[in-house]
Amino acid sequence: MRNRLSSHFFVLLALIGFEVVAYVAIHRAGLIRGYGPSWISAGRDLMIYFPIIVLAFWLSRSRRFKGNWTLYTTAILLFSIGLLVQYRLYSDPEYNAKNKAAARQQKTDTLRLRYINENYDATKRQMMGLPPAPPPGQETEGPARESAYTIMNALTSSYTWIPIFSLIGFAVAYLFCVNDRFLSWVQRNSFIIVLLTLVPLAGAIIYSSAGKALGNTTPWEPSKVPFLLGFAGILTARYKDLGRTYWGIPRARDVIPLIVMAMIPFIPFFALKDFGQMLIFSGAYATLYLVAVRRWPQLLVFVGSMVLVISILVIGALPRDIQEKFPLLPTLARPIQHALPARIQQRFHLWLDGFDPPSPDESWWKKDYDEAMAKDPRMKELAEQSEAMKRSVN
Repeated sequence: MRNRLSSHFFVLLALIGFEVVAYVAIHRAGLIRGYGPSWISAGRDLMIYFPIIVLAFWLSRSRRFKGNWTLYTTAILLFSIGLLVQYRLYSDPEYNAKNKAAARQQKTDTLRLRYINENYDATKRQMMGLPPAPPPGQETEGPARESAYTIMNALTSSYTWIPIFSLIGFAVAYLFCVNDRFLSWVQRNSFIIVLLTLVPLAGAIIYSSAGKALGNTTPWEPSKVPFLLGFAGILTARYKDLGRTYWGIPRARDVIPLIVMAMIPFIPFFALKDFGQMLIFSGAYATLYLVAVRRWPQLLVFVGSMVLVISILVIGALPRDIQEKFPLLPTLARPIQHALPARIQQRFHLWLDGFDPPSPDESWWKKDYDEAMAKDPRMKELAEQSEAMKRSVN
């Protein structure tokens, strides 16, 4: 694909067409299951593409952007997938229902009634205690609960304003990043920027619990920006020196500051038990280093070191039943497991073995298990009867 806005503009139009078809399909699927996803919410999502297209023309016509449009198109593609998944998930009444089992049963009953209306004759319907013919208008689908989502809800929703403010923030960030004075300032003060970012993160560490803070949120997400700016700043200051190698390895005085700068964000995110952020930074740092240096020996040294560290952490967080499939792995991973936060080990168990509960004797699960038993004496009494009953209760 040629690196021109016109080519990518047609891709965006095709993407919008695909989104329209997908939203109609989700709405139709909801009606079949007895609920009506909001058209207002769908229209709000599709209207967000208007400022996206305006921003693209602003970059091309006003700012004379000559970079790679594939990055922009890829970001919009990922954003579109997220919008679609969000609409499918949040429009389902089961997602926010207090009694999810009852909400799921209601959808099942609607599907069962639709099947009866389509395939059962009058005799079979009367045998089931139903009228000989379905009510008018419900031959192929049952009555649907209309969404209570209004235009005022859309205008005041965070799902409306967060993308808009994000696009405005992108435009402001672009203006800063094409300014040579700003880039020089970031390069000179990269280490200070990273250290200052640690100050609010320290407060988040104190008041966080189980990787969440301030009402089950993660307010430290914006800290990724100054961390990446700091790493990019020191990388631009030293990438020429990193290109001078001895036997394919850069000098220690050039690579050690880079490693220190890369490791600083891992400390607060490890304390916050946010393993996902650690993986994100690993990939981002490896990509920045590869783009800046473009030398395979350095890639193997720096990126390989980070991959090795992350691999050790991942292996240590694997569930024990998976580790036992490989000789000596449980023994080697045991010290790492003791160092990893319980939330990380729980997350890996959900990813790899989510249908089976962990053993009540697992160190990272035992506390939650004991608290649950303390709240329900009857379940505790059943668990004490035998090991089989204990596994069933768990």
